[in-house]
Amino acid sequence: SMLSQIKDIVESIHGNFQIDAQYYNKDTSIGAPIVPQKVLSNGFGNINYIRGNFSAGLRYESYNPVMQGFDPRYQVSGIPERYARYKTSKIDITAGNFYDQFGSGMILRVYEERGLLYDNTIDGFRAIYNPYKGITVKGLIGHQRTFFSLSPGVVRAGDVDVSINELFDSLLTQMKTKITIGGSFVSKYQASQSPTLNEPENVGCGGGRVTVTRGGFYAYGEYAY
Repeated sequence: SMLSQIKDIVESIHGNFQIDAQYYNKDTSIGAPIVPQKVLSNGFGNINYIRGNFSAGLRYESYNPVMQGFDPRYQVSGIPERYARYKTSKIDITAGNFYDQFGSGMILRVYEERGLLYDNTIDGFRAIYNPYKGITVKGLIGHQRTFFSLSPGVVRAGDVDVSINELFDSLLTQMKTKITIGGSFVSKYQASQSPTLNEPENVGCGGGRVTVTRGGFYAYGEYAY
């Protein structure tokens, strides 16, 4: 039985990489900047390891230097992101880098757009808990990425999402109308750098949302303050 349990554990290693490079010629007719290196490149590689409920991974990025048209602060090579994660049907815990979004993203949207070299991943801790069917609770804390360093501001956030039909499934399972409600709160602490201005160091934002679906009809509303 022990051997069968070991065989049932899913284990895999996967990843991807990409290199974009351009060769530059002198072109004074359009006022193009002269590139003494001739060739500039943006490159990255991801590797992820999964074993059962556990996963871990890292990203390597290299700019030699960064191609024209991108922010010149991308000028180094290294491992700016790494994570370890443990996930079950009830709990999901991540230490390191992660992406997330609350509702439509009005008060929290952590994402990357690789083609634009935009990446505001959070480096810290996140916990997701499903105490009952239809309820998801999230909590996170960390610093957002800024190029190859971290923002000085500490982001702290929580989110609750409730599927009314799943929560009261004995009463509402047969209902054609599906209702989901949610609420979020995000705050950021950043020490004031001004000796003269009274800058707020803790800034918070809260929001609520509701989704209603029925057949082909879908309505969504969100309010943030």
